[in-house]
Amino acid sequence: MKTKEQFNAIVASNICRYRKFNNLTQLALAEKLNYSDKAVAKWESGESLPEAFVLYQIADIFGITINDLLSERKRLKIPSSKIKSILIPIFANCILWLVALVAFIILQEFSISKAWLPFIVAIPISCILFLIFACVYKNVTVQFISISGIIWTTILNLHIFLMGILQVASYLYFIGIPIQVAFTLKYASLIFPKIKNLFKTKTKS
Repeated sequence: MKTKEQFNAIVASNICRYRKFNNLTQLALAEKLNYSDKAVAKWESGESLPEAFVLYQIADIFGITINDLLSERKRLKIPSSKIKSILIPIFANCILWLVALVAFIILQEFSISKAWLPFIVAIPISCILFLIFACVYKNVTVQFISISGIIWTTILNLHIFLMGILQVASYLYFIGIPIQVAFTLKYASLIFPKIKNLFKTKTKS
């Protein structure tokens, strides 16, 4: 039987660990709960505990159960939403590259030149798949990386397909520069605050 102090310490430790695992500062978590960061600091120090409904809200934010917050655990439980956000895009891309492989084998059987083209075409499609799932799971960083991949791999495809037709095909890459700059500026305001929050979290820990 644990004492009240021991129980408080377990809950406090779990809130702190899951907050850091989710790259949230005390202020960011407090804002999601409509509390002050001082209240979150008290919870994490074990000085006080949030009421039952707030614990439910905290668990929901972290993608875990209330029991995960109340139980003593040696390892962090990875939220199922995070697992899905990783496995589903990978599975979808595996299917895509399997289709590309089948197309490659068929083209080789018919002795068609450039049978490797399905792999080149699959690259921007793969980036599009990652972008779709990044939008679904609201991962801004992966969205930016996917869009950058789409820009340059699409230009690469156009270059390869137009190489024998247009002499200026290689100049297509210059078109990608302003497009890349535009998307970089757009996502910079979304990505940099997350990086700053990550450093703040490490500083406070």
